[in-house]
Amino acid sequence: MNKRNDFLCIGAVHPDYILKLKNNYFKNRTNPVIHNVKLGGVAFNVASKIAFLNEKIELNSINCNSRHKKEIKNQGIIFKEINKTIHKRFYTSVLNKKGQLILGLANMDSYEKNINLKLIKNRKNKKIIFDLNLSEKVIKYLINKYYKNNYICICGTSAHKVYKIKSLLTKIDTLILNKQESFVLTNKNSIKSALKYLIKKNNTLNIIITNGKNSVYAYKNKKIYLCKPPNVIVNNENSAGDVLSAVFNYYYCNTNKMYESLRKSVVAGALQAAGYLNNKKEYLKKINHLSKKINIKVSNYNG
Repeated sequence: MNKRNDFLCIGAVHPDYILKLKNNYFKNRTNPVIHNVKLGGVAFNVASKIAFLNEKIELNSINCNSRHKKEIKNQGIIFKEINKTIHKRFYTSVLNKKGQLILGLANMDSYEKNINLKLIKNRKNKKIIFDLNLSEKVIKYLINKYYKNNYICICGTSAHKVYKIKSLLTKIDTLILNKQESFVLTNKNSIKSALKYLIKKNNTLNIIITNGKNSVYAYKNKKIYLCKPPNVIVNNENSAGDVLSAVFNYYYCNTNKMYESLRKSVVAGALQAAGYLNNKKEYLKKINHLSKKINIKVSNYNG
């Protein structure tokens, strides 16, 4: 990649409390856990991986304390707050001993309120990636403000939040959802039906719908793409979708090619779930190696 893109992530940054069961889960009983705390939030997770890949990246979110700002800066991310007051918010995930999510608990009401639109700048020629933690009103305002002069990607974030973009599908370039989010957004009960609904709303939209370890569906320019992520031993599936989104945008915004971008991003999501960490050179080497083993079926979309 010769040219550095100019990325902007808008959305959440907050502490993630991760509780992983040591043994099988017993309902209505005390369950021993391994406890970990890290900085998270969909927008932050995406920004962090894009920064790791050496792209220019700015993160816009509600204000946070000096320790978290220092951590954001140390990762190579430019942080701009979109309010002045610091409000407490956090996410807690409970994982089974295999690293699979049992329960997610979100204390994030502060994202829905405390936004000063005067602190949000005009943008041009940016690659803008939104999560859906801000209020519907603010998300609509920003997408209407930015979509004509910027690339817009939406990360589904939560089945409880995808309703916020239902009226904005014609103003989005790329939409990345998991299966449950796609069902809620489209009021359908299969991935194929959800894809058909979204394509009918905007046939120029790039669409990715993930389904855990099962096949990933994608759409671009009247083509349907279908591939299965590599098999990995899951350590923690938290933020695997965020990393998939980051790596997809990293490759797609440099190449404009769905096939290669999808292949590499599903590998990146699997590596995240497996807990794989390394320097940029070795990380990309690993992605390139594994992506060659990913078989993508491509078919024409006929409606």
